[in-house]
Amino acid sequence: MHWITLGLTVFLLLGALAMHAYSVTTAPLADTESQPGGRGPVVRTSDLGLEDRPLTGRTMALVIHDGPNPKWTPRILDALREYGAHATFMLVGKRVNEHPELVRRMLAEGHDVGITGLRPGDITQLPGWQRDLELSLAQQALADATGVHTRLFGQQSRIPDSTLTALGEDGYLVVNPTENAQTLPWGDLTALSAIAERGTAIRMHDVGSVTVDEVYGLLSTMTPRGHRFASISEGLVIPPPHDEASVPSLITARVSAWAQNNGGLLVIILDTLIITAALLAVLRALMQLGLANTARRLAKEHERNPPPWFSPPVSVIVPAYNEAANIAATVRSLLANTHTADVEVIVVDDGSTDGTANIVRALNLPAVRVIRQANAGKSAALNVGIAHAAHDVLILVDGDTVFEPDTIGHLVQPLADSTVGAVSGNTKVANRRSLLGRWQHLEYCAGSNLDRQILNALQCIPTVPGAVGAFRRAALADVGGISSDTIAEDTDLTIAITRAGWRVTYTPAARAWTEVPATLRSLYRQRYRWSFGTFQSMWKHRGSWRDRGPSGRMGRYGLLYLFAFQLLLPLLGPAMDAYVLYGMFLANAPEAIAIWAVFLAVQTAGAGYALHLDGESLKPLWGLPLQQFIYRQLTYLVVIQSVITALHGAQLRWQTNRRTGQAARALASTSPHP
Repeated sequence: MHWITLGLTVFLLLGALAMHAYSVTTAPLADTESQPGGRGPVVRTSDLGLEDRPLTGRTMALVIHDGPNPKWTPRILDALREYGAHATFMLVGKRVNEHPELVRRMLAEGHDVGITGLRPGDITQLPGWQRDLELSLAQQALADATGVHTRLFGQQSRIPDSTLTALGEDGYLVVNPTENAQTLPWGDLTALSAIAERGTAIRMHDVGSVTVDEVYGLLSTMTPRGHRFASISEGLVIPPPHDEASVPSLITARVSAWAQNNGGLLVIILDTLIITAALLAVLRALMQLGLANTARRLAKEHERNPPPWFSPPVSVIVPAYNEAANIAATVRSLLANTHTADVEVIVVDDGSTDGTANIVRALNLPAVRVIRQANAGKSAALNVGIAHAAHDVLILVDGDTVFEPDTIGHLVQPLADSTVGAVSGNTKVANRRSLLGRWQHLEYCAGSNLDRQILNALQCIPTVPGAVGAFRRAALADVGGISSDTIAEDTDLTIAITRAGWRVTYTPAARAWTEVPATLRSLYRQRYRWSFGTFQSMWKHRGSWRDRGPSGRMGRYGLLYLFAFQLLLPLLGPAMDAYVLYGMFLANAPEAIAIWAVFLAVQTAGAGYALHLDGESLKPLWGLPLQQFIYRQLTYLVVIQSVITALHGAQLRWQTNRRTGQAARALASTSPHP
């Protein structure tokens, strides 16, 4: 259901923008005058080919093009009503959408209506497909205004017989007035009478007071001389050329008319969203660069005057579900640490079916314990491990993560401060050789890690990642352990610890290398779970903004940051892309390219600085522009789908991606650290 909702919303939005651009923004069509000597006044297609249909004698058919006009059309209708005359109005579709009440009046007073296209000008000069599009959209406008379609088409220039044949095969009677109002012998009533004697159609333009004067002039002079003013159908003695529109046609017509009439509003909204997205992006970049640089300066001062090294005994909990590919490398890296105090490793096999527990037992390592349980989810596995842990400092590690030798030592240092309840480490992408891995590497460095620097300075880090985090047992006890209320148990736990009054900090030097998804499908599944779980956690702790102390800081800064940059900005991201496409291909606005280029330059500069701060090579930056066309759209879809899933009330369960063991292999061959 959420995909249907998303697809329908995107389809309607793009359709409305396209309709608005086509009817308003695109260049007007050429306008040409009808030339004498062509077929007419009415042409139809029969079994014998093209056939001219003359009007009955002494009939003058006024064919008024380019309406409806809100100022002049009512005056023309008043004149016709005054003399009991009828006319034929050849309407422009976009103007019908703008003034449908005038078209309804035309039909109510017995006039014929036809169409010339959606936009003003001569559509017969367009390619066949575009001519058909113009006619279809004009018919939709007429159907929305009046509930009918028309069989009349107003010819505006001499056109080939092949075009006339095509229009006839589509069911149109082509009206080609043989006289133009501007060339009538106005001063010679005898000549005017002679023209009317044989029956004639006179072409006029509904564009000003001149037309109103011409209509009054013809009605006042020719009606007393016995000439009648009739519609085309009356002059041909045929039924009115209006057919009732079907229900599907009426629905399509309503949507089309709404799109044209409200497209301008959508563009204004789009412009507002673009400005908002740009301001958020700039604000985030400034905060990231400013606070990250401050954090780096403080870290250097800390290195120059380090406090005594803190070496508490540590229990490492590894929840594992089908982690056979990486679990051996994970456990070995934990025991290869340089931490001087006791380190115990507890692997909780949560119902694995790939022999994960057997692999760990086969290692025969004395400091490692394996606990097996039926599959109950990650939160339950962590709680079981915590219950069996012997020490008060607990490190929670994913089963696909490889520690560097000094990671445990760096990770526990902030816990020397008794007010610190949790510490986040620095998650690094191990399998970064592929393009998808490189994109995730950029995201981790330029996004997650920089965000963590900002939030650390604000003392409201919302997430200690499951890949590498240290916790004080007392802090976990204060919040009742790992909750299973959300599928982002790490975010839920971190927010809860902060709300309980504990500090949460970030240690960039505690690096852990993890295997990221290697396919778009698995990446989407992972990010969808993360995004949905984060929104669950935000909703669960939404009341914290009213609190005082650390809990209030989390609500007013941490959750607001998550809302702005993990919910609002990704939701606004497609507006930037839509604006660029709209400006490039629909609205003829090449400046959209310049805006997008500036946006990309800011992102590239920020990503480069983030890589520099993290001690990484700048080479992956070449993949950033391409990331904007594929990877960024995937993250948008993740957030949009998560929001729609939440609105539909659906639920997700904890799941894991298929592991390949790339983390261990990549770390062994490419890590810049031993």
